Amino acid sequence: MKIRYNYVPKAEVKYCEDTVTVTEAYEFLKETGYRSVPVLSNGGTTFKGLIYKVHLLDFLYEQKGSPEDSIESLVKSQEGFIYEEDSFFKTFLTIRRLPFLAVLNEKNDFIGIITHANVMDVLEDSFGMKTGGYTLTIATIEHKGAIKDLVSLIQDINIDGLLTLDNGEKYLRRIVINLPDDISEEKLTKIVKKIEEKEFRVTHVDHINK
Repeated sequence: MKIRYNYVPKAEVKYCEDTVTVTEAYEFLKETGYRSVPVLSNGGTTFKGLIYKVHLLDFLYEQKGSPEDSIESLVKSQEGFIYEEDSFFKTFLTIRRLPFLAVLNEKNDFIGIITHANVMDVLEDSFGMKTGGYTLTIATIEHKGAIKDLVSLIQDINIDGLLTLDNGEKYLRRIVINLPDDISEEKLTKIVKKIEEKEFRVTHVDHINK
C-alpha cells in the first residue's frame, strides 16, 4: 500500500509561508486551532519543517523575543516528511513523535500530509471496522507455517482481513482475522470449533456492525 492512496491533499492543508512573522504564525495557529502546521517556501512548494504553537509562545513570553521576527529560527522537525511512493507502513516508524508527516512527490514538492487519523483509518480497515463482520483473535504457539495452517482450516470462507500481533515473540503469536458479516451463528461456532481442534485457541470473537 502506497502513501499516495492515504493522505490529506495540499488543497485541504493549512500551512504557513516561511516569510511570516512570529505574531502572524501565532495568530494563524490560534485561528485554525492547530498546535502545529507545515512551513513552506517557494510559493508553497518546498517543505521547510513544522512550526509549533508551544515554541511560538516560548519565544514570545519566555525568551521575550520580538513579535516581528521571522519564524525561520523556530521551525522544527525538518525531517518530518515521507514520499508519496513510499510504503504506507513506513509511517509507523516516523509519525509516532510528530503530529503529522509532510508528503512529497518525486520532485520534492509538498503535496499534502499524513495524519494520525489516516493511520487509524488504515488500522480500522485492517480490523474490519469499515465493512463489518466477525473479528476472531486467535492465539497459537509460534511455529513455522502457523498462518498457512490457520488459513487452510477456513479455506472455504472468504477472509476479509488478516493481521498478526506479537511479531518477533519466540513462543506466542496472536492472529486477527476478519470474516464476512453474512456468516450464521451456527457456521461461526463450527469455524471456532474447527480452529480450536488444532494448535490454536480463539481468545476473542467480536461482531462489528457497519
